[in-house]
Amino acid sequence: MKSLSDEILNLIEDSDLSYKEVANMAGVSARCIYEIKSRGTMGFITILKIAQVCNGADYHEKMTKWCHLLTTTEGIKHAFEYAAIKRDIALLGNLLDNAEGDDSLSAYYGIYSLIYRFMKKEIAFLDLYDLLKQVRISKDKNLAIIVDIYKCYLLYYQKDFLGILHMANVIEKEIQNIGQDRSAFFRQCYIYRLAEVLMPVHLHFNNFEVSRKFAKILLYSNISSKTMSDGYYCIGMTYLGRDKEVCLKSLERSYELMKEIERSDLIEESRMHLELARLYYEVKEGASIKGVAGFAERMQFKSDSDFIKYFEYRLENSLSKLYEGYKYFFSRKNFLFANLIADDLAYFGVDLAQVEALKSINLNEKVEFNFEEEVVSCFSHWSRISIDRVS
Repeated sequence: MKSLSDEILNLIEDSDLSYKEVANMAGVSARCIYEIKSRGTMGFITILKIAQVCNGADYHEKMTKWCHLLTTTEGIKHAFEYAAIKRDIALLGNLLDNAEGDDSLSAYYGIYSLIYRFMKKEIAFLDLYDLLKQVRISKDKNLAIIVDIYKCYLLYYQKDFLGILHMANVIEKEIQNIGQDRSAFFRQCYIYRLAEVLMPVHLHFNNFEVSRKFAKILLYSNISSKTMSDGYYCIGMTYLGRDKEVCLKSLERSYELMKEIERSDLIEESRMHLELARLYYEVKEGASIKGVAGFAERMQFKSDSDFIKYFEYRLENSLSKLYEGYKYFFSRKNFLFANLIADDLAYFGVDLAQVEALKSINLNEKVEFNFEEEVVSCFSHWSRISIDRVS
């Protein structure tokens, strides 16, 4: 079997590019390429970028092969996170099989084997965080951060959005302390993971500008169709009731991206988000309440869906019911839907000053997130290279 360095050098030669050209396109020094040839040493982000330079958007197939050829403890740790964040269950499972019994990887094996079992639906989501906490990770700061991020996932499921903001402030400082050299890949992945959970939290609190910032991190990262779909959903919802064209185009894009994954439940949910937004505008623009009520009842959503709850109050066509709906959402600090109902109150003749007063009540607590959208760049490097082989 060829070594990883042989595989990389062969790929470069087959690409008809010189070492210098590949280095320039990958954004690394030519010395990095020559060190691969002379010493067989390379950083994980360098490997990932070379795969994108030579294979463009189809880099993952090559990375899957190369991850299996990594032999250093450091490289295998990176491969675990790569497989997990790409949601490649088969790759993560194979890497774990190969690493079983390796004492130098015991903590990482413990953490990522639990994540793997969760991805395979062998562990319930509510049990995952407690199991992760039981793994002995010693003083490994990288693993401590990912365990904390999974606590945020649990808090999101429990709808403890304030708890997420408090936890995220701690995690953000921990990420800032991660080195830009050997741990740079983990740093980018953790920023991405944190943005993934903070985006809907700020949408919930009606902090649209902040929510869009996190959405743009996901879109710029271009790691998976699922999270890009989530990003467009978030952007669409921040414009609901404010810009119909941007709202619906974003939700349409979200639906198209979600259709690229093999999850019929998520595809249906994304389609329903789009249909509910269209329904919202139909009602807002004067459609018959009687005519849309039946459609709303047919929506196959969870009973606690915020959108469905909104329509339960709105389609009663009653001022008292709208106030009840405002109270429901406000008590849950769901300022997004509370404000949508406040807008509806104006339609029923409520004084605009009162409506604006209701909408002005908001949660000002935010995460001091000092990362730009371009910070997670190692997965989308291919999209910024102007060469024919990139699709």
